[in-house]
Order: sequence, then structure tokens, then C-alpha cells
Amino acid sequence: MTTEILHDATLDEVVHRHVFPSGLTAYVVHKPEFTRSYATIGTRYGSVDTRLGPRRSGKPIPDGTAHFLEHKMFETPDGDAFDAFAARGASANAYTSFTNTQYLFGTSDAYTDNLTTLFELVYDLHLSPENVEKEKGIIGQEIAMYDDDPDWRIYFGALQCLYAKHPVRIDIAGTAETIAPITMELLQEVHRTYYHPRNMILAAVSPEPVEHTLAVAEEQLGKRRFGRAPGPRPQAPRESRRAHQREWSLRLPVSRPRLLLACKDSAPGRGGKTLLRREIASAIALDCLFGNSGSIYLALYEAGLIDESFSAGYTADPTFAFGLLGGESDNVGRLRKELDRQLARARRDGVDRAAFERMRNKELGGFARAFNSPQAIAHVLTANYLRGTTIQDYRELLLKVTREEVNRRVREIFDPAVRSYCTVEPR
Repeated sequence: MTTEILHDATLDEVVHRHVFPSGLTAYVVHKPEFTRSYATIGTRYGSVDTRLGPRRSGKPIPDGTAHFLEHKMFETPDGDAFDAFAARGASANAYTSFTNTQYLFGTSDAYTDNLTTLFELVYDLHLSPENVEKEKGIIGQEIAMYDDDPDWRIYFGALQCLYAKHPVRIDIAGTAETIAPITMELLQEVHRTYYHPRNMILAAVSPEPVEHTLAVAEEQLGKRRFGRAPGPRPQAPRESRRAHQREWSLRLPVSRPRLLLACKDSAPGRGGKTLLRREIASAIALDCLFGNSGSIYLALYEAGLIDESFSAGYTADPTFAFGLLGGESDNVGRLRKELDRQLARARRDGVDRAAFERMRNKELGGFARAFNSPQAIAHVLTANYLRGTTIQDYRELLLKVTREEVNRRVREIFDPAVRSYCTVEPR
């Protein structure tokens, strides 16, 4: 087991980074002043991973498999792992994203037992052909429920506008048709491949000593044998810089229309500091324009075109990147025209220096505040690991980013050639 202590002098935070012989990387933070512990184990396996092996020769994985497997991970010989957590007063959860799957719990008591259960649920798979078939009906109902969710539908409608081939355009849960071929044997193969410790991270924050967390992890890993670790993520299909289509609309039983502007950014191509710097500059750009004090947000709000439902966000991975902004509006046609006008001005004039400095300070303050929450600390550490960066990298790059860099992001993200408009109208 190799050990490294990461110390951020400005935040006065100490993170213990350990790599176990099995390959699992652990980030552990000792917080004796906290009354609550939080831990998460994540794997680099999400909905965009559609093959077992190389892109051209690897075995195809049905859409929705990562999410399906997440559901089955909580199956135990004694029932549901959620019940075991709840019996000890812990709250547990899991989620699947485009690029990873996370399993987590928070507790004020029985930390050791809950951490042990977390290891058991991610490494011990309990499947039968019968419970796999039963799960298809449960997930089918979940998919049908999301079919009636206007925010979910417009979100993936936007991604289908932006991307022609990249699997990020596919609903994370898949469809009733795509999950139908999933078998117990396929889930076991996917689990062996992607739930290898070398492909995973443990992030734990607790008032318990670091040595205690590591001892529990070492004991649990020592009980199991692991095969070959997965290779690099398969190459994503090539995409045009332009949006795949410019319009998307849907009618649903909603009380008010929704408008979403989707912007296809060029794929960063790399992780690490390259990706982090892109994320930081993009977040500042969006805050300067669309944060609660952003210039465009205020103009739209004062014109009565948007309300508090309006938000903006940026998502990036080495193989894809996009910005989304929008919300409910009583006049989506006028909102769209005003957005076009305001974005043309922003691309021409950029953000002013005072707004840039204010939003950069806001980002720095938000990062510092995250270390007051065990949950936020664990997710910051996980995000940095998956990206290939450290907590020191974030502050260093945030202080280096320039107003010119942010203005370049405004011009690139909001290029008219990469934009798509999506609407949900009342049925």
C-alpha cells in the first residue's frame, strides 16, 4: 500500500491518498470536529461505456446496462442493502451518470459496519435469472415515469440535438427495448470488468482516524480476488463541431412552456488540468452571464421572460462537452429572440472585469465552503480523482484563469453554429 499526504496550506486541509495492492485508490479525510461520516465508492463506468473492450472489436453492451447494474448491486442474500443501512441510522444512495457510477452513505453512528456494507455491496454481486427479469419490469416503470418528466425529456432532447453518434445522447436508463436483452451473465461480465478496484475510488470523510478507515478497506479488499483490470475507455465516435440539429419540440401535459438552449462545445480531448481549466473558465463565463447577478439573467428577468426556474450549467468530459441554459417561460418565442440578441452582444463585448473578478471569487469561496461538509468533501475528492487532478490544482488554476480566457469561452460556447433550441409546450 502506497501512501501520500496532500496538504492544502490555504484551506488548511489534509487529504490522505492511499493506493492498495489491489489497485483501489482511497482519499481519506480525518475531521474530528464533525459528528457525521460520509463515504462513497465510485467506478469509471457509466452510460457512455457501450462496449466491453476496444471500440471496434469489443462486445456491445445494451444501452441502460450501467444503470441496470446499479439497481442490482443492492441485492443481498438477506434482502436489500438499503435496509441494512437504514437499520443503523444511515442514509444510502447510488446514481449512474454518463461516465461513472457512485455508491454512498452518510451516518452519525456505526461507521465501521456501514463502510463494511458499502464494500460488500459493490464487490459482491448476488444475481439470479429470476431477479434480473423482475428488475426489467421495475426499471421499465421508472423509464415510463421519466417519459412524463418534462425536464428529463427536454434534457435528452437537447443532447440528441447536439450529438449524432456519441452515446451521451442516449438516456442513461436506456429504454424498455434496450434493457430487454440484459442477462445475468452479461451483468456478471460487466461487473468483473468495470468493478475492478483499479477502476474505482473510495472517498471517506469521518471523525474516525484515517488508519481505521484504511484498515476496514484493507480487510475487505483482502477477502476478495480480482481479475484483470479494464483497459483504457474505448474511443468515442467522431462528431461534427456543429450541432446535429437546430430544433426540437415536444408537447406534454405541463402548465407552462419550457425553453432550453443547448450549446455543443468542442471535446477537450484530455482530462487532468486541461479539462479542469476548461471547466473553471466555462463556469465563470456562465455565472457572469446567467448567474443570479449575471448581466443576461437580470435583463431577461426584468423583462418578465424568465423566473427562478431559469438556470445554466456546463458539463465536460474528454470526449464531449456542452452547455445548457433555460427554464419555464410564458413566452418562449420572445425569450428565444432576446437570448439571441443578448448572446450576440456578449460574444462581441465579453464580460466586464468587475463581473469576472466577482465570479472568480465566488468560485473560490464555494470551493472553500465545500470543506465544511463531509458529503461535499467526498464528492470534490471523487470528481478530482476521476478527472485526474488534485484539490491543489483547482485553486491554482482558478487563480490563473484570465478574463480573456473567459471571453474566449463565451465566444466558443455560444457560437450560433453549435446552438440548438428545445421546447416543451403544453399539450
